[in-house]
Amino acid sequence: MSETYTLHCLSRTVSPTTHMAGSEGNESIVAREAVVTPRGIAKIPFLSGNAIRHRAVREPGWRWLIGEWGLEGKLSLPQLNFLLHGGSLTEGGGKENTKRIADWHRLFPLGKLLGGCLPSQILTGSVHCWRGTLVCEENRQALGDWPIPDRLRPAEEFVTPYQYTRGDVFKLALVDAAAESASNQMIFNGQAVCRGAAFVHGFVIRHGSPLELGALLWSLKLWLAGGGTVGGQAARGHGRIALSLANFAGDVDGLCESYKDHSRTVREEAVAWLAAAFATKAEKPATPEAKPKRGERTKS
Repeated sequence: MSETYTLHCLSRTVSPTTHMAGSEGNESIVAREAVVTPRGIAKIPFLSGNAIRHRAVREPGWRWLIGEWGLEGKLSLPQLNFLLHGGSLTEGGGKENTKRIADWHRLFPLGKLLGGCLPSQILTGSVHCWRGTLVCEENRQALGDWPIPDRLRPAEEFVTPYQYTRGDVFKLALVDAAAESASNQMIFNGQAVCRGAAFVHGFVIRHGSPLELGALLWSLKLWLAGGGTVGGQAARGHGRIALSLANFAGDVDGLCESYKDHSRTVREEAVAWLAAAFATKAEKPATPEAKPKRGERTKS
């Protein structure tokens, strides 16, 4: 019997978080959303649900399955794009293959969560990923049932600048000082949400089962174990997140183990499903020789 599962999460920034929306001149700007406050419209930093879903669920979850099933180096580019980025419809809409959908749901709990796009068929997902809402005074009414202190800092206090300088090998005296060399140094800067800020977010699994819940929890554990980053510049130490679940009474380890056992059991079927779903179409038979039009005579 299917159920609806809701996970409420609180994520604290362990390092400056640079989930960007673009740039103004040479400065990168953090993503902001418009929020109605008693003082008017304010632009508040946020984390998009799409970024959280990709970084925290899709990427770690599918990478684990690819490794667990021994598929490294054996998948085609369309298959990898389907698993790691959702795929794309490249062959136009066709008939809805309900057996393929049923097998997809049975074999791939993670796939049922996230959905995807086969070359000729769209597979819907069952998980809703909430965007990260910054814990600040302007968002007070949007923080739901979380315990909220009487005083919260304004959003703008959480935005901090950063600046880095790209080095130049010329300064290391590893090249001839007399040689002409244009400087390779470059200063780049931008905005970040500072360390210690908090975001409220969550996941809702519709019409799910304990296997889908286990797939979500296992992906989150893998994501946190791998650094738990959101946004850009993780190589510079940005975007590290410490996630905690609120009021979750389930057995996290037990749900994860059940999902892992299921994935190992269905390995051969799942690999065969992927191969069949992306099999190239058989070559069409050669076009028969065109018949002469009415009234035309065949030249001898």
